Amino acid sequence: MKLCFNQGSCDHCPDHSMMADLEAAEKYGFDYIDLRFDVLDEYLKDHTAEELADWFKNHHLKPSSYSGLLFFNWKKTEEEKQKVFDEVKRLLPVFDTIDLRTIAVIPSFGIEEHASVKEIKDDAVYMLNQIADLCEPYGISLALEFIGSGNFTINRFDTAYDIVTTVNRDNVGIAIDLFHFHAMASDVNDVAKCDGKKIINLHLNDVEDLPIGAPYLDDSKRLWPGEGAVNKQGLADALKACGFDTEAIPAAIEVFRPEYYELSVDENVKTAYETTKAFVEKYLA
Repeated sequence: MKLCFNQGSCDHCPDHSMMADLEAAEKYGFDYIDLRFDVLDEYLKDHTAEELADWFKNHHLKPSSYSGLLFFNWKKTEEEKQKVFDEVKRLLPVFDTIDLRTIAVIPSFGIEEHASVKEIKDDAVYMLNQIADLCEPYGISLALEFIGSGNFTINRFDTAYDIVTTVNRDNVGIAIDLFHFHAMASDVNDVAKCDGKKIINLHLNDVEDLPIGAPYLDDSKRLWPGEGAVNKQGLADALKACGFDTEAIPAAIEVFRPEYYELSVDENVKTAYETTKAFVEKYLA
């Protein structure tokens, strides 16, 4: 299985930048990198997509996915929806230039309406279809990432999978992040019986053993993969049972722990590689 580094893992390290992240990920043996939205935008202020593409052409490391298209759903007006579509249109030529083929799509949070699951589903299906229409000519796929917090509109695997299967398009799949899976008690049995080809993005991490649904069970409690309370064996067995493609989909480490941000980029990426490699060899080989 190929290994991927998500730039969010070192996003606040003191010496963090696009090039520092790329060079460290290349140095320690990662195959892919997930490009974070804010890091890419900062890079493009003084550089071109062609420059970034040239770097990738001359190195082993390649782009995997964009992390991510934020808060795509539950827009109240046509103008708000159009802003989402315009952002996608802005990014697609960049992704095409650097040969990045997956966008992690992040649901909205903190909505005022007491929306039902069906209302949220219907809206998400509409928005994903519109965005997928834009991406299809570029050969770019969307990975719907459910966020494991009660404040988010799509926060469990079963809901996200229902949305993706309703959309039923080749370029729309689902992202599983182990922290988000754990934090809202998604069920490994739902993964075991799903169509594994729909899972097109996998984020590895772990988490402190805290009460499910607690408001303080947040991203700051993430741990390096293999060091916490996630049901690692159960989820790994479920991924194997459903036919998840470990050859095609890389394992991407994504942690946002403040203590890890105190490390240099080099130290952060080195530890990320070692823990990701050990996790994959133990659970997903």
